[in-house]
Order: sequence, then C-alpha cells, then structure tokens
Amino acid sequence: MVHSWTSGRLHLLMAPVFHPLVLGAGLLLCLGSVVAMVLGVPRRSSQWSAAVLVICTSMFTLLLPPRPSFTTLVSQRPPAQLDGLAAGFGLPPQERDLVDWVRLLRSSTQPQLFRGEPVQVEGFVLVTATGEHHLAQLVVRCCLADATPVQLAVQWPDDAPPPEQDQWLRVEGEMDLLHHSEGTQPVVVAHAVTVIPKPRQPFRT
Repeated sequence: MVHSWTSGRLHLLMAPVFHPLVLGAGLLLCLGSVVAMVLGVPRRSSQWSAAVLVICTSMFTLLLPPRPSFTTLVSQRPPAQLDGLAAGFGLPPQERDLVDWVRLLRSSTQPQLFRGEPVQVEGFVLVTATGEHHLAQLVVRCCLADATPVQLAVQWPDDAPPPEQDQWLRVEGEMDLLHHSEGTQPVVVAHAVTVIPKPRQPFRT
C-alpha cells in the first residue's frame, strides 16, 4: 500500500480522494508489524516454502508491475454515465476536454451546431469491436473497478498509419458530422496528432 502511494501506481487504481485512506492503512500495518517484532508477539509457524513464494511474488510485482490494457479493461463495460460532471457549456471550444465534448454532444439535439468548432483533446486509443480507433478516457467514481469509458470518434489523417491501441495522444482538429446508414455521428477531424506520455492521473474522477 505504501509503495503504491510513493511510486504513483495508486493513481492507476483509485480516485485521489481515497489515497490517504490507503496510505494510512499501509502505515498502520507497518507499525503493527514493527510492534509485533519488538514485543516478540508469537506468530503461527509457517513453512519456509510458503514464505519464499510470498517474498518472490512480492519482489516480482514491484520490479515488473503489470501494464493492463485500457482497451481490454473497458471492452465489456457500458459507456460512462456523465450525470453530475461539468458539462463545459460555458467553456470556449478549444478549452473543452474529451469528457466535456462527449457530454455536450450527448445532451444536444442539434449536434450540427458544433460543426467546424476547434477541438483539442487528449486520451488513449480505444479500438472498438468493429476495429475503429477512437480516442477515449476512463471515468472513475471510486476505483478502477467501476471505470467506464467515454469516447470520441476520430477521422485520422490519411497520410499517417492508424495509431496503436492504448497509445496516449493529443488530437487537434475540428468537429464534424459523419453520415452513415444508422444516422449521424459526431467525429473529430484530426489535423495534428501528437504522442504524449500517459498522465499521472489517467482517468477523470
């Protein structure tokens, strides 16, 4: 628990508001272990093989932490419910983040009004079941267990290969509408795509 907090990995697991609780619990467990050793509190006997297995597993986890795929994580989850999040109606178009844009488009009955507005958003590349590469973010209320996706369709530049799954990007372009057999879909026409490092806080709370 303490190592997850000091290394920053806790940002991948839960919202910042719960970090002090995890850190406090970890410190209490460490303190309890020290007190038990100092006072010589009797412990249950255990086999050496089990102790070695636990130590080796812990070291392996610390040295080679898992790198989960956000696309795999959200593939079986419903779209995020954005009730209660800032809608961004009063923000200039270029200051809206991905979540602001999605909520604005969902709540509007006339998405054509936003056609041509400048867009600058960041997120990871989410590959959909149909093979499309969207830009997405995760919305987390408590911890990673309740993470749900928010995504925007992107029309990527023709002169560049499709971006890699889970790659973090900054996309600059303009909002447009894509017409297909099922209706009209808002899409970001990308003019510039920049690879960025994964943020320390990779989801929206």
